[in-house]
Amino acid sequence: MFSPFKLVAELISVGVQIAFLYGLAIIISFGVLAYVLISSEPKDKIVYIKVATPDTPKEVCYAIAGCKVNPDTGKLIK
Repeated sequence: MFSPFKLVAELISVGVQIAFLYGLAIIISFGVLAYVLISSEPKDKIVYIKVATPDTPKEVCYAIAGCKVNPDTGKLIK
């Protein structure tokens, strides 16, 4: 015989089961994503070096105590 209370109880239990499975799937997917991101090896860093060319003027410090150098540009402060 048809009972609306049993139908509502079954729908609620199915809804709870589906919500649990979706929550479990989301937790597993975040775990896999975190594992992939953490386990990936970092790429080698590329460092570009500016080579002095014959056209580049060279600054020479003749002071006995040394000369002041700008830390940002690496050029002598006069």
